[in-house]
Amino acid sequence: MGHQFARSAVAAAIAVVVAALSACGGGDDVATQSPVLDNARQQVASVTQAPEATESTTEVEPDVAELPAPDPSEYDGANRVVNLWVGTDGDVRVVDVWGRRTFTHGPILLVENLAFGQASKYFSAPPGYSIVVVGAGAGPDGDELAGMFNADADDQVTMIFTNDDPDGAVWAPNIWEKTSAETGLATDLPRPGSGLVFLYAPNTRSFDETLTSALGGSSFYVGNGSAECAHQRIEDQGFQASVLGGTQDVQLELPPGPVTISLHPWFSPDDCDQTEALQFTVDVIADSTVLVLVYSPDGETITTLQLPVQ
Repeated sequence: MGHQFARSAVAAAIAVVVAALSACGGGDDVATQSPVLDNARQQVASVTQAPEATESTTEVEPDVAELPAPDPSEYDGANRVVNLWVGTDGDVRVVDVWGRRTFTHGPILLVENLAFGQASKYFSAPPGYSIVVVGAGAGPDGDELAGMFNADADDQVTMIFTNDDPDGAVWAPNIWEKTSAETGLATDLPRPGSGLVFLYAPNTRSFDETLTSALGGSSFYVGNGSAECAHQRIEDQGFQASVLGGTQDVQLELPPGPVTISLHPWFSPDDCDQTEALQFTVDVIADSTVLVLVYSPDGETITTLQLPVQ
């Protein structure tokens, strides 16, 4: 990734990551390794040694392009980014995610060539780094398309790079999966033996006019595929069922296994009875959460991206 370490730093970094790998069980068993260390491992695996320094009798401010990369042991938190941005006339873009240079350390490439409709792996960054989304290949000083939250040690967050209107104005909502206060999707688990499906539709209301023309609406009732609306978790707390769309999520607590979910345009007179905009299957996992992002790739249709919450 173009980062340069001094040789002593390389040895220290490798020692740190080897220790972390040992603590996670070692070997190639990904299930036993913490996802927040993945990009730190990559840093060490791709490191290139800096050229030998030459002695000088005068102190010279170092070239920022040659500032050292941070020690992988300093990486904290768990970040993930999803690319769902749709611009004018349905154009999409490939993006990179960078940690921009600080006064003491160089920039770090955290996600590379993230295409539309894809989610990155979880990645970490040291505290103090400004994390930005830029166009693919733009480099750490490229125009910022969106800023990302830099997760703290006890945080786990998914940021969605998407649009706030059909002209492509950027919106970047965060979904908190875990926080230092022990809240979020990863800790707010369903009853034992059940799984949680968290539905969120980040960009459908951006295409209100075209989706309403094509599907009958840009927000949706959530059904179970059999002419009935699905029972929502919020109803157990005495509240009325939510409509999916915009900033409003829908949470379903379901038995494990494949489950059919259907979406029906809001304002349809039949609720979940007849009109169906989309039907899909979710593999529900006991005592776990699946994040289901419902989005429009073109302003006329909707589809889903399903992501496990680790």
